[in-house]
Amino acid sequence: MNNHEFVGFVPKRMDIAESAMYHFPQNVLFGKFGIRNGKNVFGTALYEPNLESFKQEEDKCSMKYHNAYGGDCWLLITYDLAGKSYKGEKFINGKSVGMSFGPEWKMFFVHFGILGLTNGEKCEFEYIG
Repeated sequence: MNNHEFVGFVPKRMDIAESAMYHFPQNVLFGKFGIRNGKNVFGTALYEPNLESFKQEEDKCSMKYHNAYGGDCWLLITYDLAGKSYKGEKFINGKSVGMSFGPEWKMFFVHFGILGLTNGEKCEFEYIG
């Protein structure tokens, strides 16, 4: 991989079409290019759903996603059934580090993914190039 290639993704929906959970992804991945020990790396943080955290109150559904690598790193994704819009917030070490809003699945996750990695976030590094 060279520095001119682009890595992008849009999460896959949960395969539960008859449920409000259909509006939520199976997981969320954040990534960022950088340099570690003088070499190019790509760091990733994978967030997996905590299905027990799913809530539906009136027209809003929400679910937490926890970092697969541990730590106090999690996401809260909310979907407004009436307004057909998303809100996502990312927390690292108990503090909000960013949020995104959007009415459409793909663009919401593009904007949410732009948050990338944050200092203190548990992640995995892969050397490239």
